[in-house]
Amino acid sequence: MTEESSSAIKNWLSLDFDEATRSEASSFSPQECADRLDPHKRLTFGTAGLRAKMGAGFDRMNCLTVMQATQGLCVYLLDTYGEKALREQGVVIGYDGRHNSRKFAHVTAAVFISKDTKVYLFDKSTTCTPFTPYLVKRNDCLCGVQVTASHNPKEDNGYKVYGRNGAQIAPPTDEEISGRIADNLKPWKESLDLLDLDGTGLLKSNLCVCEPYDDVFDSYMNRITAELCRFPDKNAHCQLRFVYTAMHGVGLPFTTGLISKFGFPQGTVDVLQSQALPDPEFPTVKFPNPEEKGALDLAL
Repeated sequence: MTEESSSAIKNWLSLDFDEATRSEASSFSPQECADRLDPHKRLTFGTAGLRAKMGAGFDRMNCLTVMQATQGLCVYLLDTYGEKALREQGVVIGYDGRHNSRKFAHVTAAVFISKDTKVYLFDKSTTCTPFTPYLVKRNDCLCGVQVTASHNPKEDNGYKVYGRNGAQIAPPTDEEISGRIADNLKPWKESLDLLDLDGTGLLKSNLCVCEPYDDVFDSYMNRITAELCRFPDKNAHCQLRFVYTAMHGVGLPFTTGLISKFGFPQGTVDVLQSQALPDPEFPTVKFPNPEEKGALDLAL
């Protein structure tokens, strides 16, 4: 191993607190060290937040880069709104069914909890992305974070940030957050102390967070139905039939729930069972994007 590689690995290990990526980085070749452990090649935080392959390295989605992003976001919120607002109004965090999504969400929560922030963490189950910005807007929270890579390949994950208005952040907010990330790269000890680093890597079980799943599920469904269900009588007599696939994502309970709330007859929708439940391996579809050629072959 070259001196440069050894130095790069040592620097990474001084920051990384997740055993899986520490082990991965320790076995990197000199080229991998140059490509992935160079701090100057770190993930760029933009209006879409973060999105990249998972794995060790500053250019990947992992517990360290998620914690660094969250520390920057937290400092931005403190600078913009103040301690009292962050503590009382809080933030919303949700996640999908991909590998590491729950762990990344818990790392995100730990950072905010360490600053006495009120945290609404969807942790009863994976959740669809719209629930997070919906709760931000409904409860006047300061921001929302959804850990998801949408329709990307299984190797990827992402970190989407929503502002106080419930919309995806826009310039110059992303640049202001990015600057604070760069100033807060060392993991905060107070955050690390909240995580079970010797076990699951998740939040320690005695921590108090708000679990909003059931409340938001009902509230969201009722709100959407009230605003968008304009022809319930026609819906009730609909004779068309549809096929629905979640493509191994998290959409099944929310989609079927809304179809029922809109009053469509039972049996209107045929659910493709082989793709109905969350599966981080996406075993039947390489790109879970309906726009990709072949993605809907099983459904059709």
